[in-house]
Amino acid sequence: MKAINRRAAQGGFSLIEVLIGIVVLAIVAGAIAQGFASSSATIGRSRVDTAASTLASARLDQTHRASYEDVGTVGGNPPGVFVADETRTVSGTRYAITTSVEFVDDPALGQPRTYVNYKKVTVTVTPQVPNPKPITETTVISPPSFGAIAGKATAVITVRDAITDEPLSGVWVTVDGSTSASRTGRSDSTGAIVFAGLDPSNPNPASPLYWYRASASLAGYVTHPDTLPTTIRQHLAASQTWNATIRMFKPARIAVNLYDKATDTIIDDPASVTVTLPSPSTQTETRTGSAGSFIFDTVAGGAIEPSASNTTISVSSECYAPASSQTGKVPETGYPTTTSRTFTFDLEPIPHGNLKVTVVRYSTSAPIPTAQVTVSGGPAAPTPATRSVDSSGLVSYCLPPSGATNYTVQATAPGYSVGYRYAAIANGGDTLLTIVLVPATSTGTIRVNATSSGLTVRLTSTTFGYDFYLLTTSSGPGPGHADFTGLAPGNYSASVATAFSGGQPTAWSTPVRNVTLSGSSASVSVP
Repeated sequence: MKAINRRAAQGGFSLIEVLIGIVVLAIVAGAIAQGFASSSATIGRSRVDTAASTLASARLDQTHRASYEDVGTVGGNPPGVFVADETRTVSGTRYAITTSVEFVDDPALGQPRTYVNYKKVTVTVTPQVPNPKPITETTVISPPSFGAIAGKATAVITVRDAITDEPLSGVWVTVDGSTSASRTGRSDSTGAIVFAGLDPSNPNPASPLYWYRASASLAGYVTHPDTLPTTIRQHLAASQTWNATIRMFKPARIAVNLYDKATDTIIDDPASVTVTLPSPSTQTETRTGSAGSFIFDTVAGGAIEPSASNTTISVSSECYAPASSQTGKVPETGYPTTTSRTFTFDLEPIPHGNLKVTVVRYSTSAPIPTAQVTVSGGPAAPTPATRSVDSSGLVSYCLPPSGATNYTVQATAPGYSVGYRYAAIANGGDTLLTIVLVPATSTGTIRVNATSSGLTVRLTSTTFGYDFYLLTTSSGPGPGHADFTGLAPGNYSASVATAFSGGQPTAWSTPVRNVTLSGSSASVSVP
């Protein structure tokens, strides 16, 4: 370059010639550098490959030097002392080493089939570099003598889909419970896995080592109940082969949505959904709630098995006319890709009002989440409905309008007094009641005495929000009386009905106030 520059300075070359020369030299220099880089990369790759081959050969040498019984992987099938997956670093490069050992079924002519004629060891070493080239080496190891493999037992476990009867590959299968250590491996493309070289079971039926057990695990699947537990266990004698099949399936999901037909929106009123699975299980489960959407991943505590037979869904809601049931396959089509089905109901609303009852503790107004509320009476006198409150002490009912006959609302909770109220339900409205319960280690009874039997007498307490009435009876002493039980100690008022409309009390006598319950019982007379 200096010579070129000097000649140019002397006028020997034109400026164009000088520039062309510079470009040519740059191209030549780049080619030379590229050649050096390519050569360097080739040398580097060769070194990496050599190191990988060396690691693979070293692992095979280890297996040849090990005891035949130790040739296997930790927790593998067969088990042994070698780690299935590990990483080594050589000259700054990391290598992933995978070791697999399997029994080979290759009996000699005339010899019994043992499935354990020798062991095949495969080692794969993969450099952790861009575009890695794995190195794989294999060897076989023969047993020291026929006696080393004679008298062993074998379990051949096949896993199949219980719905399609197709084999399931890649399933983790475990055989354990008897004299050999636990074995685990994955099923092959035929759904099968062989556990060979097992020690015979303990011959004593009372021994906990008398049975070998087989189990399977695959993400998204469960074992079919027909498979468990006794069909997948076996007592194995010397030279015995146990063939067993484990059936698994993907559980189904049932979704039920309840819509208000008038508004085409999900309902938010109390409703009940019952799912009945088809034969042969015919399991049934009923769930209640106010969300309008119900999800069933289990029925009666068990996974839902997809079925070609019809599942039955029945729904009801207090606020809506009875709905007919629906039946259908779950899933409808597409198993195992599809495992769910949604059932939708359009419910016809009927005249109703909402009763919302909150049960709280006296003096603190804290909710009592252990309380139960029972609603009875009303115009149709339905069967009393008892429900548990939620964590906020609230429970809801959807009821026909009460008209001339109010509903009776009772609240109870362990360790508390009993609470009563009456509720008038209007069409389309919300009736809010709060019932106060008093903590009581012991409750008492107030007897209200009247002039005759068959009278309606009432006991109230503004302190506790207590309000209840009963008919007097002629049993026992006196012309007529009624016993109000489960009461908390405190002050009450008593009166007798003086007017009725449609069987409902509409007027009461002047109440006798300050009826005090301080012990187990008290009494008061009303005019």
